[in-house]
Amino acid sequence: MTSLPSLPRRLSSRSFLGTAQPTPPSATTFDPTALFRQAERVVATQSCRVRTGYMPFVRAEALLVCSKTETGDEAAIFVMTPPTSSESASLLYIIPVVAGFKHRLEQTPPSPSTSFFAQSAKPHITLYVSYAATNLELRISATQSAKVQKLVAELRRLNDAACSSPSPRSLTHSWIQLYPVQTPQDDIDEVDDLGSPETTTPSNISASDSTVTLTADTPTTAITLVSATSGLDEEECPDPYLPSFSRTDFMRKRLFTRQEKWSTKTDIRIRVATYNVNDKIPPKGTLELAPLVGDGEEDLLVFGFQEADLRGQALLISQGNDRAESWETALLNGLGPRADEFEKLVRTQYVGVMMIIFVRKSLKERISRVQTSERGIGLLGFGGVAVRLRVHDTTLCFVNAHMAAFATALERRRNDYLTLKTGLSFPRPSEEDLVVAFEEFWPENKDRLLGQEDAHALFWMGDLNYRVDLPDNHVRKLVEDKKWDELLEKDQLKTDIASEKSFAGFFEHPISFPPSFKYVHGSKTLDTRRAPAYTDRILWSLPPITTSPPPTISCQQYTSHEILWSDHRPVSAVYTLEARVVDEGNQSIELAGIRKELDKLEEIYRPSLEIEGTSLDFGDVRYRQSVARSIKLRNTGRVPAVYSFKSPSADKPICKPFIWPFPASAVVEPGQDLDLRVIVNVDEIWSAKLTLGEDVNDVLVLQIAGGKDTFITVQATYLPSVVSLPLHVLSTLPSPIRQLPLSERKVLARPLAPSGTNGEAPIRPVRDIWRLLECLMSTGIGVEGLWTEDVEVGDVIECIDTGKDLPAGREKQVASSLLHLLAAMPAPLLPTSHHADCLKAEDRDAAFAVLEGVPQIHTNVLIGLMSVVKLCASGKVEDSKPEEGKTVEKSLPSADDVSGTVTEPGPVIAEHDDAKPGDTQVSDPVDTVVETEDQPKKSIDEQLSKKLDEISFGDDKTTGGSPAVGSLGEAIELRKKDSQGEIAFSSPRRKSSTTPSVHSSASEAITRPKSDSKTTTGQPVEQNYDLVDKLCPAVFGRVTVDHTRHQRRRFIRLLLEG
Repeated sequence: MTSLPSLPRRLSSRSFLGTAQPTPPSATTFDPTALFRQAERVVATQSCRVRTGYMPFVRAEALLVCSKTETGDEAAIFVMTPPTSSESASLLYIIPVVAGFKHRLEQTPPSPSTSFFAQSAKPHITLYVSYAATNLELRISATQSAKVQKLVAELRRLNDAACSSPSPRSLTHSWIQLYPVQTPQDDIDEVDDLGSPETTTPSNISASDSTVTLTADTPTTAITLVSATSGLDEEECPDPYLPSFSRTDFMRKRLFTRQEKWSTKTDIRIRVATYNVNDKIPPKGTLELAPLVGDGEEDLLVFGFQEADLRGQALLISQGNDRAESWETALLNGLGPRADEFEKLVRTQYVGVMMIIFVRKSLKERISRVQTSERGIGLLGFGGVAVRLRVHDTTLCFVNAHMAAFATALERRRNDYLTLKTGLSFPRPSEEDLVVAFEEFWPENKDRLLGQEDAHALFWMGDLNYRVDLPDNHVRKLVEDKKWDELLEKDQLKTDIASEKSFAGFFEHPISFPPSFKYVHGSKTLDTRRAPAYTDRILWSLPPITTSPPPTISCQQYTSHEILWSDHRPVSAVYTLEARVVDEGNQSIELAGIRKELDKLEEIYRPSLEIEGTSLDFGDVRYRQSVARSIKLRNTGRVPAVYSFKSPSADKPICKPFIWPFPASAVVEPGQDLDLRVIVNVDEIWSAKLTLGEDVNDVLVLQIAGGKDTFITVQATYLPSVVSLPLHVLSTLPSPIRQLPLSERKVLARPLAPSGTNGEAPIRPVRDIWRLLECLMSTGIGVEGLWTEDVEVGDVIECIDTGKDLPAGREKQVASSLLHLLAAMPAPLLPTSHHADCLKAEDRDAAFAVLEGVPQIHTNVLIGLMSVVKLCASGKVEDSKPEEGKTVEKSLPSADDVSGTVTEPGPVIAEHDDAKPGDTQVSDPVDTVVETEDQPKKSIDEQLSKKLDEISFGDDKTTGGSPAVGSLGEAIELRKKDSQGEIAFSSPRRKSSTTPSVHSSASEAITRPKSDSKTTTGQPVEQNYDLVDKLCPAVFGRVTVDHTRHQRRRFIRLLLEG
């Protein structure tokens, strides 16, 4: 079964780092437009069950497809089976919407019976469609009634347009031959019920929609894909073509999970301290901060201050760095003699919230990526500052915060935490000097900033202002008794951490010191106006990291200090952290190995198709005879392979219009084989181009999403055909078209001088057209439905192209082939410039007057066609014997007499005023033969044979190659008289009163019968609209013009009655 196309599941991306993979369309959608050429569009769709005759129902999807052609839109119904997890989809039927197409809609309501058998059949809608021998029954769920009505409305509109199209059936719907059909077999399992599945009608389906996309709501989309990673560990071997896959993240994760190969660990000691100084400035030269700054054993000193500047002006404008520098000096003085081992790394401040970091000078060169951030809260100088830095290859982040006060402001403190957590962010570093795979916290989204949690360790310090949820007297009692654990049981911060209402995931070393708030300035006495609380805290957390395990952190000290400058006591903590030290050489080697692993992984998951038969030779290709070749596609990879065909440019199709690969896009599952069919079908438009030398060969580019492109060569030899060649080209053919070499056919394609009109030099006859007319004149008389039935024309056209004898006993094929050739020509027999005049003609004289300005070659063929049609249509006339002893004069003009002339069909018998009753005088006789009714029948056959020889183009009995139209008319009249038992024959009367010479001018070419003329051509042709409509495309062309149909019919009837 042939697999139908599906939207690509993944797209190829060869980008290396920092480029996001494009998101492919979902594999659960099906786009029917991928099945068809650009000229076709899907007008409507309908899920159904289908059957023909008494075969079992098959679940299917009906598509109403419209194709835009040069002569108008053509429609067809495509019935296909939807793809399933075990079988591919296929085209079951294609029914053209043409004259003769029928459709009928029935609705089966629920059965009122309560029996089991009556209830087993669900209510449903049945759409019957038929054409020729194909009769389909489409059974649809009753819930789809609205959608069905829209489908039928579009179907009715297109059917009406098809019925009004003048094109012969043999010249329409050649495009459907490009799509292979596989009818269902008798062994298909019968479905358990005859109702369609309950589905939701997509809202985007309407009668006026030009295209409809099937979504997951329709059965066609129920495609189950084989797991792409069957047998593989998705964690260890992820699919690099999935939209969620990131090359950077893959390499970074692999690199850092193997960090033991390119890194070592070293301990870093960090002192963190927080102090609410209550707007105090340290005295000059003070050493009282020594307990807070430690003894200089740590490598990194981080100090957070709150209320460092409470001046009102500081809320509006910076007041300088004097206070900050005073605190820096006091901190260094506290280090004593070891102050020279440290230097300031960074200082940042927001109003009264300030952070100062000192680093040991020996470690300074190992610190990089120092970034700061500030954020305010409210209008009183509350807020926070943050510093992010890297020590060796370990990233640390420090946050100093001053949050809302008072015991009742718990919810505000929670909001302050969230504000500072999201608001204190850092810019992305420049990418110029970075290897992104080495950056563990690098965000691939370029609009995303770095956050506090983009670090290995995060420290929060400050006056967080969390209180104790106990009455003030109870708190003071517990403080007096030094029952710190009982106090901390009601500590708001610890409660929030446990409930994850704020500071979720943070840790705090056990507290073994008294509350840090609130004291009387300059003393150790608690202030009775406020309840004591642990407002000053130091916390840390290890943000979750997916690339590597978190570092090890231990707290050696967590205490407060008896520094009496403020109503708060400072708090400090000392931590030991394992920092990662990188060996850059080994790191680069490991990254190179990971890149190779990624390349191998891409090869494993790269869609791969083995393609057999990339050079297609179609051999000899004939007009409108489809030739197909197959290409075997086999998926040898581990993932579904999505293929399609690449167009040469955005405005060009993937191949020439007469070539089409089916399916043009599809998904081939792992281990699955697909038969890709390439079909060549040359229509009338391309037949002339290829005949006159245009190249038939082509190259198709099959592209695999995420894989390689494959070139498929298409080679063929188009056998030349006369179809669609102009009359002036056909008239120059010295032999059948198939016998002419390519060089001579290319000469025919060159622009020629306009064809001669009446009065110009004679041109050669259209051999192939007159050959068909001769055949019909000989064997087509009296054949019922000769011109109105649609039959195959391929055999007759092949005989015309090759010069072989026309098939015997196939008069209808000959007639259809004649109309096919004339309608397929690039210009109609009656040029468009004359259409306005012909529509005004209301009698025979006016109709024939229109032909005076028509090119001679067109006039010859038109008159010949009308003569033969009239002969064949009026062949069954009543016998009328002439009076006994009556003589009839018969004129037998030579080919020279009619060379280059155009006359009206049939002989014209003129009655002169002085003629005696019963006598007939023939104008311009050349030879006169007097015969009686007693003459043997054999003489009639001899005369007919002689006339047919005169208009035959296999000998030299024509002058200058001009058709002996007068002789053709005489032969037609002879045949008619033979069928009537008469032997009268006459050449037509010319317009000149004098006897014309052998080289009479073309100005005398058209002889129109007067309204009172009497002819012996039998009864007039009946007003058969079917016959007239069949002639319209040859005379006027195939463009539908409904408002002039009546006038066109009238004009053709006038020509037939002439």
